[in-house]
Amino acid sequence: MWVADDNEFGLDPGSEWYKEAMEGDVMEDRGPPEVQKKKKKARSRLSLLHLLALTTKGSTYDFYRTLEKLTSNTGLSMPTSRYQPLLWMVLQFRHLKMLKRGGVGHDPAGVEGVGEGALGLSCPHCPRPGVNLPDGWDKAPESLRFLYFLTYSMDANFCLKNQLVSSFSSDPGLGIGMAYMVPREGYDSYVLSWASDADISTCVGFQALAKANSKFSRGLRFTGVGAVSCARSEMVLPTCVRNLQKGERYANMDYIFGRAIHDVSPNIPVVIPAFHEPGHGQRKHQEYSFKLSWGMGLTNGEGCEQIWAANNALGNATKMQGPGSRQDVIDNHLGFWNWLKYCGMGKTLMKKYRTAIRQRNVQVEGHRGFTNTLPKELAAEWTKLCKDWDRATYTKQAENLFITRGLCLTEAEIQKEFAAEEESLLVGGAPALHSTTMSSFMVLALDLEDSQQRLCELAKSRESGRTPGQAALLTELRNVLRAKIKHWEQIRGVYMPGLQRLQLEQERTNSKTLRAGHFQPPPASNHPEHVDLWLPSSLSSPSHVSVCSARLIAIEEKLRTESLRHVLRVKSQMILFKNKTSGVREMVHARAWAAAAKYRLARLAKLSLSGPGAWESTLRVLLDSDIRAYSDPEKMRVPVGWRGTLEHESEEVEESGPSNTQAREIDLRPEIRGRRDGTGDTQRTLSWIWQMDGFAVSGEDAEDDILRSEWAKSRARANRAEEEVLLV
Repeated sequence: MWVADDNEFGLDPGSEWYKEAMEGDVMEDRGPPEVQKKKKKARSRLSLLHLLALTTKGSTYDFYRTLEKLTSNTGLSMPTSRYQPLLWMVLQFRHLKMLKRGGVGHDPAGVEGVGEGALGLSCPHCPRPGVNLPDGWDKAPESLRFLYFLTYSMDANFCLKNQLVSSFSSDPGLGIGMAYMVPREGYDSYVLSWASDADISTCVGFQALAKANSKFSRGLRFTGVGAVSCARSEMVLPTCVRNLQKGERYANMDYIFGRAIHDVSPNIPVVIPAFHEPGHGQRKHQEYSFKLSWGMGLTNGEGCEQIWAANNALGNATKMQGPGSRQDVIDNHLGFWNWLKYCGMGKTLMKKYRTAIRQRNVQVEGHRGFTNTLPKELAAEWTKLCKDWDRATYTKQAENLFITRGLCLTEAEIQKEFAAEEESLLVGGAPALHSTTMSSFMVLALDLEDSQQRLCELAKSRESGRTPGQAALLTELRNVLRAKIKHWEQIRGVYMPGLQRLQLEQERTNSKTLRAGHFQPPPASNHPEHVDLWLPSSLSSPSHVSVCSARLIAIEEKLRTESLRHVLRVKSQMILFKNKTSGVREMVHARAWAAAAKYRLARLAKLSLSGPGAWESTLRVLLDSDIRAYSDPEKMRVPVGWRGTLEHESEEVEESGPSNTQAREIDLRPEIRGRRDGTGDTQRTLSWIWQMDGFAVSGEDAEDDILRSEWAKSRARANRAEEEVLLV
């Protein structure tokens, strides 16, 4: 391999460049200056090939074919093939580079004294006594012991296959066991001793075991590799990578995991990576969750997948290699990965630290606000249960607060309070104006208002393609509603005696304005769903005193407030929200739409009755982005351009406003979140509905599984965010 200048190089064994460069050992600077110059250029081209292979995951054969095309693109004047010598040169160059970077040249024992894993780059994050731990670390308080945890991630890769090419006797390799791959001795005999055992998988759709003894493994020496890496820094551990003969069998993975932990305590918490967790059996899966396990911080356990993502393409280069050369190449590429991680650790840690600080502030304040809405005794009881869960060893026998069994929805009953109040008025001598009490009159009015909304939605949904049966049903419902409104209007004159006078005054005003040409009346509608009920909340404040009593206004205001709270509770407890059955999903969507419309109408009525005040900070304007199930994260903004893979790159969706009554445009379906979007769990913030003062904390709500589960998850998110700051 020769270089004519900086832009031209090729293969020509007969050239003077080639002969001069090949005189003596290319790796030694001996001989005349001109010869040393040629050797240096030859080494630079080997370095070029080495770096190209590391960055592109290409094979030496691909590089050699490139040189051939540069020499003779037509193939008419191709020199004798030197692919085999080049292959040997590259293998030796890789090995010598690893020895050099491992400082073997300063070791009197030389290459023979290199121990297992000595050429592997150790993870600086993993705690090692006497190396990166402070004095007295073993006396740290229990609350800070997680800072000295070893957090390992274990996974297999099935892209790095190897066919039955050559053998270990013909291709033993140069540095087997010196870096990341496990030495053959011991490993092969251990795996062979478990060859007849059957493996059991709890992973749904797990194909690694299903295809282990099928046609997919025929003709393969190795079906992939398994590895143990640091879950925090995503660096591969030395001598913790090994070939898999028949899929991801327990024997293979147990061996490399045993080499990683050495003599660590056998009481090891086992958790499942975030994206792997939904694919496993869900029974008691909370105790295997990263985000619910004490001391894990914001670790998601998916670092192993990032390692494989960067090295999957290497399978094309190593699939046809001999067993020894393949292991040397994999060692070299894993060392390059660790080196990149090591060099970028400063920027990575700073980025993680800033994100952790921001996330801690959000989650801690959110949990504090959530806790303040609960009775102190209830919060203390749940806190104790959560601490018992954190301290419990695996498998956990403590009570699981994160499980939700679902609740039945019930209407809030407050008529008993009104009935007691009216009874006291009658006992005190107040006259009974009508057999229908004032509170019952107002409850009936709100029921009519709900019926009008439902009928409007039904008529709107069947505007086109209405069958005769549907048209008949709609007409029947309108007749029933019209009769109810007429009956209610007869009672309205009793409790709103000044309404008729107000209506007459408004008609005169409209007539004068119409004659002046300044008023165009809206088109009349004979349908009962469009009839104005003239409730106190629909009137202007100065008209309240002249139309009805202050007690009627107070009753409507109280009913509206309770309606607001009830609607929020209904929306937050829709646990069937993610059901994929279209009928159930449409039913839940319809209920969510009705709840949102009812809340917005009730809030406008309360604003008219009470006016602006402190209550607005509790019963807020309901935005489209607030309408989501309790288990859903905040909606994502549609990304512009190429996005990264970190969760914090997902941004909150822009607030779309209340949309008045056009709530049918609200998309209530759960978003499909891919790997680039993250699960949203670690950075999820509860909707303000859950943090409303006095929300679902009395009576039967103290036993609300959903409320308790969401509070426990909120606490876990706050704790994990605080732990992440300390870990970084």
